Amino acid sequence: MKDRQRPPVIIIGAHRSGTTATARALELVGLQIGQHLDSHSEPRALQKLHEDYLRRVGAAWYNPQPFLKWIETPEGKLDCISYLRTNVGRDFARIFGYRFNPKGFWLRARLNFGAQWGWKEPRTTLFAPAWVEIFSGARIVHVVRDADAAASSIRERELKFQAAGDPPTPNLADLNYCRQLVQTYLVTGERLANSANYEQLRFEELQANPHAMLERLADFCGLRVSTRQLAGAAASIRPARVRSTG
Repeated sequence: MKDRQRPPVIIIGAHRSGTTATARALELVGLQIGQHLDSHSEPRALQKLHEDYLRRVGAAWYNPQPFLKWIETPEGKLDCISYLRTNVGRDFARIFGYRFNPKGFWLRARLNFGAQWGWKEPRTTLFAPAWVEIFSGARIVHVVRDADAAASSIRERELKFQAAGDPPTPNLADLNYCRQLVQTYLVTGERLANSANYEQLRFEELQANPHAMLERLADFCGLRVSTRQLAGAAASIRPARVRSTG
């Protein structure tokens, strides 16, 4: 049978911007996002894939500037594309969160029959120019949250980690640095805004009107949604007074 795998839906956005809630809601309306995921609906292997490359060029998710300068060069972009393409070709299932068990094989088989799929991992925001070269036609869902709220959440999480005994992450206890970091992710994601396959979602709008916003997102993602699915997904979105964690 001819392979009918569709281009993915790639959910991007700064850390603590509502990407987790968005990804889970989209999963409830039919987007396949893998099965072996962490508590934020992210494949750990994809996190590691991104972080290993960031480290290679002297960067990290919380210090993306060295990577962003590198990928803006022709050499850097080609090297990054080659790195991602090679790893995906070698280990697609593990990278995107599929187990080697009956359910995992079934989920991967669905991809070859045209199931809509994708992933969520905030570092993807930085790598998006390379990913869209690998997956031509990929649809980008860019989740944007109030910058002060996202920055405060990054800082609060860092302080909790430190209080629990974790070593400090450089600069994340500084609220101004966190604001700059969120802004960097925002600007980086918006570089794809001229594409017909880009949709920006303000998380506060999703919280205020989840039914309408999810219906719009589902249409953008090419998902056929039942009234029951849409209602369930809308109910999963917590109101604005409840702090987002993803």
